[in-house]
Amino acid sequence: MFKNFFFIFYNILDNLIHQEKIVKFLKFQNIKYVIDIGAHKGEFLDHIKKLPKVKKTYSCEPQKNIFKKLRTKTDNKSFFGYNIAISNKTGYQKMLISEFTMTSTFSKINNNSTYYKIKKFIIGEKKKYELVKTITLKDFIKKIKIKKIDLLKIDTEGHELNVLLSGLNVLKKTKLLLIEFRKNDMYLNYSSVKMHNLLLKNNFKLVRKFKFPLFGMEDRIYKNRKLIK
Repeated sequence: MFKNFFFIFYNILDNLIHQEKIVKFLKFQNIKYVIDIGAHKGEFLDHIKKLPKVKKTYSCEPQKNIFKKLRTKTDNKSFFGYNIAISNKTGYQKMLISEFTMTSTFSKINNNSTYYKIKKFIIGEKKKYELVKTITLKDFIKKIKIKKIDLLKIDTEGHELNVLLSGLNVLKKTKLLLIEFRKNDMYLNYSSVKMHNLLLKNNFKLVRKFKFPLFGMEDRIYKNRKLIK
């Protein structure tokens, strides 16, 4: 009962407050082509569809059952869905599937994390794995044959750095990057500092932070200084 209440509460915070703040900012950014990595059931896609100039969105979600729900929101004309994960190699990897499916991950869990212990207490954590198909960001962009990216969104539960490293050349033609940063220690070997420094090194500038209410994470928007003055 409490677990279901938590899911409802989280979705309200995410969709009615957090995502609305982000899309309000994006409305003024002339966004036409979007890559959505870690699309889940299409929650972010629902908000992207509100942007007036969007022409095509490519959404990736590796969890098979979750992808079925994402697919109901795609049309293979303007909105495309792919049952695949963007990772550091093209092939297959085991993904830890959480009961709170938004937090399924390739990352290794820090069992000593207070944040993780609280999450486990609230929703439980029966560890099960799913073999999912993976592709590097570089190979995925070749696959869909897109020449420019107005917005690249990455939300992969601690795996964001691997996604970036799998396609550094892709960043050169990306105008805006929306990426999740964690402010807790739930994942081992996670470093928000490394991600930030990597983006600075690749000519990106941090322009906005959107803190998620009550949770230890935030979404950041970076702009490519070579493409946006």
